[in-house]
Amino acid sequence: MTNNYCHLTYEDRKNIEDGLNDNKSIYKIAKELNRSSSSIYREIDRNKVYSKPSGFNNFYKNNYDKDLSCEKLSKSPYVCNGCKSRSGCRKERFTYYARKGISLTPEEVYNINTTLTPLIKKGQTINHLYINHPDILNFSKPSFYNYVNNGVFEFGPLDFPRIVKYKKRKNSNNRRTRKERAILIGRKYDDFCKYVMENPDLNIVEMDTVEGLQEESDCFLTLLWRKSKFMLIFKLESQTTDEVTRTFEYLQQTLFDDDYRNLFPIILTDNGHEFFDVLNIECAHENGEQLSKVFYCDPHESCQKRMIEKNHEFIRYVLPKGTSFKNLTQNDCDILKNHINSLCRDSLNGKSPYEAMLFLCDEFTLHSLNCYYINPDEVVLNQDLLKK
Repeated sequence: MTNNYCHLTYEDRKNIEDGLNDNKSIYKIAKELNRSSSSIYREIDRNKVYSKPSGFNNFYKNNYDKDLSCEKLSKSPYVCNGCKSRSGCRKERFTYYARKGISLTPEEVYNINTTLTPLIKKGQTINHLYINHPDILNFSKPSFYNYVNNGVFEFGPLDFPRIVKYKKRKNSNNRRTRKERAILIGRKYDDFCKYVMENPDLNIVEMDTVEGLQEESDCFLTLLWRKSKFMLIFKLESQTTDEVTRTFEYLQQTLFDDDYRNLFPIILTDNGHEFFDVLNIECAHENGEQLSKVFYCDPHESCQKRMIEKNHEFIRYVLPKGTSFKNLTQNDCDILKNHINSLCRDSLNGKSPYEAMLFLCDEFTLHSLNCYYINPDEVVLNQDLLKK
């Protein structure tokens, strides 16, 4: 056989995988590809993937004192591809997969599996993992996505939080009342843009609500600072102006006057009926002094406050659409917001919203609002977070 020392192509690797799945020997596969047997062996050894013994029904825990290695792996081709018992095997396994441009060693794959799998099960995002584990994720994100999609790791695409798909908003034929139309004068989105241009240094807070079950009245009020992506979450018993007013009364009572003025100079929200008691949002409840300026997005233009809409995806990782908020407490909302605010973001140069918020206020102010920092590897953003 003529030796061929050029790199194996993806088609070659796919033929190797197919040959192993058909129980062909390394010699036969090498002959079909016109390569040396040692080249095929090195390719298999370099790119075989280790899988630990099955944890189903506590099998591994109940058999920790037994040898779970398979004697078949001591013989050529040293992988489990062609084994008839592969699908139900509970022993240690090595499997060869054809890869496109994979450059990771088995040790690197093992380290990534061991370190990241428990974190991914907590709902942590890829950006968060890259920021906090650069020692093992020392390759590009596109490569990471390719490895995940090609089955290099024990985790797959479905193990990562999926993008929330929002239902299309229903068009409403109801006209605004004369009072509501009067409130919008000087507070429309064009007015907001003009005001921000005139006051570029002021903090902008986006405000919205997140609904639970349609037949229930419970919902969340969310407030997000554009500069830091920091978000507060408040439990509302109903989606009404009274509940929104109660929240702003709490904020004014909790924060020092100067802190409140600094944090809430501009508020941008949508045309929800719960936000139309504008004086109770803008003014101090003790003396009526105006502290904030409220503006409203154009109808059906949620993209005008897209930052908070995007941030709501993290809430849906923990509380998917169709989840009841009835039994949730404000303490649950505090836990949820703290994990979301501790998630590192590329857009914040690898910092979390909590850390970025410290440029707008001090830590004492955040603690007064029950906001605390969660260590990166302790961040959980899946349905296990609020299980009771």
